[in-house]
Amino acid sequence: MAHGRKGIHTKKRENRDKRTDSVPAAACRFLRGFLDYGICLYFILILAAMPFYCQDGYSHIGTDKAVFFCKVSTGVMCTLLPVAAVYLAIQAAVLRKGGKVWKLSGIFRNRTDFFAVLYGAALVISYLCSRHKEVALWGAKRWYMGFWPQMFLILIYFLVSVFWKPRKWMFGLMMAVAAVVFVLGYLNRFSVYPIQMKLQNPQFISTIGNINWYCGYVVPVLLAGVGLLWLNEGGAGGKKKISDKFRGKLPAAACAVYILAGFGTLITQGSDSGIVALAVVLLVMFWLSAEAGDRMLSFFRIMLLLCGACMATAVIWKAVPERMNYRSGGMDMLLSVRVLVPMTVVSLFFFLWVYGKQKKGTYCGRRMQYLALGTAAAAAAGVVLLLTMAAVNTLRPGSLGALSSNPFFTFSDSWGSNRGATWKAGWMCFTEQDILHKFTGVGPDSMWEEIRTRGSEGLREMINRNFGNLNLVNAHNEWLTILVNTGLLGLTGFAGMMVTGIAGFLREGRKNPFACVCGLSLLGYTVNNIFSFQQAMGVAVLFAIFGMGRAFQKTEKGNQP
Repeated sequence: MAHGRKGIHTKKRENRDKRTDSVPAAACRFLRGFLDYGICLYFILILAAMPFYCQDGYSHIGTDKAVFFCKVSTGVMCTLLPVAAVYLAIQAAVLRKGGKVWKLSGIFRNRTDFFAVLYGAALVISYLCSRHKEVALWGAKRWYMGFWPQMFLILIYFLVSVFWKPRKWMFGLMMAVAAVVFVLGYLNRFSVYPIQMKLQNPQFISTIGNINWYCGYVVPVLLAGVGLLWLNEGGAGGKKKISDKFRGKLPAAACAVYILAGFGTLITQGSDSGIVALAVVLLVMFWLSAEAGDRMLSFFRIMLLLCGACMATAVIWKAVPERMNYRSGGMDMLLSVRVLVPMTVVSLFFFLWVYGKQKKGTYCGRRMQYLALGTAAAAAAGVVLLLTMAAVNTLRPGSLGALSSNPFFTFSDSWGSNRGATWKAGWMCFTEQDILHKFTGVGPDSMWEEIRTRGSEGLREMINRNFGNLNLVNAHNEWLTILVNTGLLGLTGFAGMMVTGIAGFLREGRKNPFACVCGLSLLGYTVNNIFSFQQAMGVAVLFAIFGMGRAFQKTEKGNQP
């Protein structure tokens, strides 16, 4: 009898414990859902609304988008960070009771997360050590890439990577919006303006603004579509096609049209850095495709799409040459017969050759890997050769004969559309700092304030000679600007975060294609920004993609909370 009563009491206690345990579990589920949907709302605002946001045409469109980003991010952080803190506190309380919970320490086992934390710490230290705290807090006037905007990027990366439930349709949303932006940009280059914008002129394009800002936006979102089509057609590891999961959400045909529009606008937008970024990413894709015939076949389909976009643009240009309102060296090169015809012939030949080998089952991945290795080596040797020639001609003018007159082969302030002067200004600003500020930087987004108030006479005179009254808020090289603003510590964190992120995402290619797509976007953005800079529109989209890639990567490995 006593034994029976003891069993009843034990069962009641177990039921009571289950009810007690279910309360924190239910709270965690609710909070997790709230965080997930809050991040989705942030994505909609950044990926879908921000590209079209402006208040007065092109008058101050860059500032408009920067303010929009800051306001949206402030609201999201003020709402979601306290919820995330409560969620983690409940998890920790359950952990102390011996429950099974996700451990926060897991996020630091990944090198990318470690470098992201390091960059965040560097931002704090840089701000505290800055002589220009008023500017450093939000950033240079009308630019606003200071301490808080930079911290928002790091925080949204962690919020997305930790709390967002990966959704493949988010790529579709981003690309649907980008397609409209691409078409508008392409039409603008032929003097067609479906949307009338105040102060419209060839220096501004689509709904993004300045050519450099536009290129910084186009590169990562276009390469996301390129990666999806490449992996959708080529499959994951040559065994299972992503189209089995992806069909109906983003058909390959629609993706191909998107890429055609993207290639068209990238060719004509006017910034050659975007074409360089595309070339590097295509070379990496060729390398990653070599082993599997179906991926290689998909790669050459993409190359044929590029050739098709170039041919269509060349035909339109020839038909109405007076409508083209902006030209660049990269555009002239790609649309020239001496480049376009060989590129098309080679792409078509290899497409048909790989198709035939695949059909017969005789594709040899090892041979293509050797070809990829040779191509990569030749490309690297070509870059080294060109830089060496430029260095020799700069030190000894006339050394290259007829080539000596080409501006590319003479390093000067005017080299690369005045990149020579901006890079020189950034480097001089860094070398003029004391040991402490070489390590911590002058403060987030404070380069111009440092030059204006403390720069040497030679530095200020050089800037005035090349740029007049223009405020040089960055060095037109993202990593150099970060070095000046946040010092060696900040550059270590940012560069480490980007490099490990790219490498980690690309390694996921066969088993986690959506993470690989994000790796291609990051790679293209990084190469483009060797010659460009952070701006609210491009960097906000980039870090949204960065967070998505990490979320897909962690989900595949079962590390989601």
